[in-house]
Amino acid sequence: MKAPGLPADQQFFADLFSGLVLNPQLLGRVWFASQPASLPVGSLCIDFPRLDIVLRGEYGNLLEAKQQRMVEGEMLFIPARAANLPINNKPVMLLSLVFAPTWLGLSFYDSRTTSLLHPARQIQLPSLQRGEGEAMLTALTHLSRSPLEQNIIQPLVLSLLHLCRNVVNMPPGNSQPRGDFLYHSICNWVQDNYAQPLTRESVAQFFNITPNHLSKLFAQHGTMRFIEYVRWVRMAKARMILQKYHLSIHEVA
Repeated sequence: MKAPGLPADQQFFADLFSGLVLNPQLLGRVWFASQPASLPVGSLCIDFPRLDIVLRGEYGNLLEAKQQRMVEGEMLFIPARAANLPINNKPVMLLSLVFAPTWLGLSFYDSRTTSLLHPARQIQLPSLQRGEGEAMLTALTHLSRSPLEQNIIQPLVLSLLHLCRNVVNMPPGNSQPRGDFLYHSICNWVQDNYAQPLTRESVAQFFNITPNHLSKLFAQHGTMRFIEYVRWVRMAKARMILQKYHLSIHEVA
């Protein structure tokens, strides 16, 4: 069913997402890109998580031996600051997603008409999902260490695609409410400053609001209280450091 009032490019992506989430049996394995010691020429690496979905044909990642032939329905999750080097020597239709803190980037590639360097269609949309999308991306990043857990990974990716579909079906002009925007801004700031001695009062003062207003924002727009969110961010960062570096828990703390 078409969402009312969507521009042509946005409707195109809305139809793509409907085809994916309504036919989950067509979705296959989720592969994971990694962080190479050095970046080969032509590799793609950004600060945001990405997801490439093979809609038709064959696709590959030259940086990983087992990922050089991905077929229709398979997906490649690229965590933030991980890299991939696309293989496009065979016909492929590809949907590529970029998950930035405040927007969702969508690109459609069709190698029959253009290269994988130039999308046939591309849009950026305000990312209106709450903490659920952020939690799913964090979970997928951790699961990249256990890529064989497909019975956990695949339903998680499908849920993420449902969230993306909701964003894409949002008619333009539905501006993000100030409370939502402020909540997401605070969450992003906490993620960047998690190592600082954060308190409800200090963060509220930084954003020029009262501590009670801060608590109300997290109660209305989030899934946990402010202090719980700070603790959750710090634990997620600590797990990431422990997985990446050979440090003791005392050193991480």
